[in-house]
Amino acid sequence: MDGQNKIIIGAYWGDEGKGKIVDLLASEADWVVRFNGGDNAGHTIVANGKEVVLHVLPSGVVQGRNAAIGPDVFFNPKSFFADYESVIKAGFKISGRILIDERAHVIMPYHTAMDAGGGATEQLGTTKRGIGPVAKDKASRTEDITVSDLVGTGFKEKLNAVVAAKANELIGNRITTAAELNKYANEIYMQYVRYANELKKYVGSCAYELNEALASGKSLLLEGAQATLLDIVHGTRPFVTSSNCTAGGAAANLGIDIRKFRIIAVAKAYPTRVGEGSFPTELGNYEDAKKERKGETLTAAEKKKAIDGDLPLLGKWIRQDGREFGATTGRPRRTGFPDFVALRYSGMINGADEWAITKIDVLSGKPFKAAVAYEKDGKKTTRFPFKLEGWKPVYGRKEYFWPPMDENEKMAAVQKGYDALPQGMKEYVKDLAISTGAPVSMVSIGPEREMTVVKDALKRTAEYLK
Repeated sequence: MDGQNKIIIGAYWGDEGKGKIVDLLASEADWVVRFNGGDNAGHTIVANGKEVVLHVLPSGVVQGRNAAIGPDVFFNPKSFFADYESVIKAGFKISGRILIDERAHVIMPYHTAMDAGGGATEQLGTTKRGIGPVAKDKASRTEDITVSDLVGTGFKEKLNAVVAAKANELIGNRITTAAELNKYANEIYMQYVRYANELKKYVGSCAYELNEALASGKSLLLEGAQATLLDIVHGTRPFVTSSNCTAGGAAANLGIDIRKFRIIAVAKAYPTRVGEGSFPTELGNYEDAKKERKGETLTAAEKKKAIDGDLPLLGKWIRQDGREFGATTGRPRRTGFPDFVALRYSGMINGADEWAITKIDVLSGKPFKAAVAYEKDGKKTTRFPFKLEGWKPVYGRKEYFWPPMDENEKMAAVQKGYDALPQGMKEYVKDLAISTGAPVSMVSIGPEREMTVVKDALKRTAEYLK
């Protein structure tokens, strides 16, 4: 296996910190490629004391890498240009090439309008960025608009035909009226033709360009949005996204050979979930979480109660310390105990070669357990069920704990390597590796790029599996 090419995927329900891992590895890559999703995902990068949140552009642009947006990405031109400006404004230079696949589907104003209309989208807890509606049009094959259509000479005619075909839907959703239909189409055209003129220079074929790059010895780093348990096929349906989030999906979507890649699964040290859907190890409940605001702090008395077994307070403590509020929506994320059942499933589905564990520092000073099985109606399983409803976690006997690390201790661990991490932390990492059958190559102990323990991590954790 050629270790220089890597696929980065999320192992839980998203928000694992994939952006940081991609940013960390980007310096070794010639191309960084976004292979799925849309601007419903935000990847947060902290570098040189500055924070950048990207929704469409691959995280590698911050390091001047060539960046590609693949054919299975739902492409929002407005968000693309907003990302571009935010990178420049933060003081970074976009020096690499940008490639947008001609086959990518374009998010149009009526997609976001439909998504904002409530109904099923409200029940599923979507980000209201138009992802579901554009995916529906993609599947229809006759009402979709690709990047190729957008920058082509027949864009106006194509747009008019699509709007006419969707007339009943647009009128029924009160997005426009029969009398205003042509005007509505023209307003979209005037807005999007300006995008098209700016985008033409970036448009091409990822399949050809990336395979040629591989053939010439260039290295690729593939970046996924969302995560395995939100995958349209393998996730916790119906509370999933509209694209393939797995490593296999990356290869299929881009038209490249997965055998040339090393697969790194990113697992936050604790799972989080945004929106509705079953969450076996959840601490507290979603209704209470929705009332929280970023920046709330726990009193000393509340922290003591959390340590003594108040699980909802522990969940809030993790949420606040971890800043678990959506980069795209600002919504509070539900928090839970680690789930080895889910991670085994994700590792299996993706063929994970190694793990990157993020935000493990957030668990410092907090006692926790990990789920090793599920039970329901007297039945016990170590398999991740297709339908999670009603399944309760079975926790291992071990309780993990380590005291908080100060900045000097963190820097010492980065410099000295894995052995310098707290014993309780290493116990948790060891059990995760043994439970999933894959070693851990990176342990993130802070949001900054440099706050990542890499030295000896893969070597030491591989020894656990012997």
